[in-house]
Amino acid sequence: MTRLTLTTSLALAILLCGSPARMQAGDTKITVKDGGSILLRLDGLDAGGNWSYSRDEIRHLNLRGVLTSVQITEGGADRCAGDAMCGIDPSAPWNIRVAHGSGWLLISSFSGNKGLHFTHHKLPFDLWRPTANPDEREFGHGDGHRIKGVRVNNGANLCGGHGCQVTLTYTTP
Repeated sequence: MTRLTLTTSLALAILLCGSPARMQAGDTKITVKDGGSILLRLDGLDAGGNWSYSRDEIRHLNLRGVLTSVQITEGGADRCAGDAMCGIDPSAPWNIRVAHGSGWLLISSFSGNKGLHFTHHKLPFDLWRPTANPDEREFGHGDGHRIKGVRVNNGANLCGGHGCQVTLTYTTP
């Protein structure tokens, strides 16, 4: 994994988030959704130096942070049946696997039930491109693929490929 300096990390965070003032919140909202491609949106980043980026992973470096809510929707319908954590026990390690085309994005706790970590298979992070929204990155624009699977802790598929969206709230103490 390539480590970036604080200056480089801050520049990437500003590019990803817009302005330093927007990076002071304690909560980070992460949305992965269909939009003619797979979109990753990060909101309320708490500090540019708390994220590391490489071709293979994105990691939040504050390992004390925890997942506080999960929403999975398809075509606007709640696929979590009203469960605010969608079956995730926040006191245990967890993962959410989002399938797109022939690859997948894995969102998981990094160490035990703490931290936040993104890894991929065939969706390398250096190929995710900015959109008109400075908080978003997009993979596969125009490739015709959609999110075809969302599995929480390797459970049942919660997405049939009809406009799926995963929204997580991650809180840093």
